[in-house]
Amino acid sequence: GNAMFSTVFTFKGQTSHGASPWTALSALDAVEIMNVATNYLREHLFYTYRMHYVIVDGGQAPNVVPDKASVWYFIRNSDERLKPMYERVINCAKAAALATGTELEQIRCYSAVHQRVGNKVLAELFQKNIELVGMPEWTEEDQEFARQLQKELGREETGMPSTVRSLRDQREFFVGGGSSDVAEVSRVCPTATIAFPGQVPGSIGHHWSSVATNYGNTAWLGLNAGAKAMAASAVDLLMSPKKVQEIRDEFNTFLEKNPYEPFLPEDARPPLELNRELMDKYRTLLEKHHLKIF
Repeated sequence: GNAMFSTVFTFKGQTSHGASPWTALSALDAVEIMNVATNYLREHLFYTYRMHYVIVDGGQAPNVVPDKASVWYFIRNSDERLKPMYERVINCAKAAALATGTELEQIRCYSAVHQRVGNKVLAELFQKNIELVGMPEWTEEDQEFARQLQKELGREETGMPSTVRSLRDQREFFVGGGSSDVAEVSRVCPTATIAFPGQVPGSIGHHWSSVATNYGNTAWLGLNAGAKAMAASAVDLLMSPKKVQEIRDEFNTFLEKNPYEPFLPEDARPPLELNRELMDKYRTLLEKHHLKIF
């Protein structure tokens, strides 16, 4: 996957009525000029980069020049190329403030993560137990659900998978992908990931189809299969100190060549306020679906 900076750039200007803007300094203009600058920057970035943004605060009404505006960037690349790219994006923000006479009030880094590093010895252990557990026994209703979802998405109607995929070798070259704070865990201890088989093939990440496929019997069966593989792997590790040492040896060899240095600035703080209103709204609506265990 990608290493990433998740950062909000906030500009401060001076407001006025939209009919007399010559007395104002538009923070929104600064955001837009920053976005123009970063879009021109794309041509000069190594092709492995990914960069996307949303304007999270652009003012309240068209006839009021915004004195504050913010844009949220995801800046992604390989570990070795990420920080130089990030500095160039910051320069775009500084230039936008200079061009508009506004102030770059805050550069707030929400998160910053490395690329994830997989441990091959641990992954092979997981794979052995995944094959031992095998795929869930899907019902015809499960298969029909999967085919209908695939049809809606315009994908091949293959239904749920019936065979375990082989372990994929780590790619020799960087091909991008998503970002996760699991990557930071993988830099301080051996890490491997099990993908549970409850996801309908063809469903899309950050999309309603992922929500649909993670609810119901397919998700439940996939969760149980994955949990069994994880439990079996834990037993193997407890019973085999030699295997644990092999895993640690591989990790230590990587760490010697790639010492861990966090990307996250020392003054960064988690955005606890982010999505608070949405969470407060849906928390009560979802309570009726909670399992009553106790």
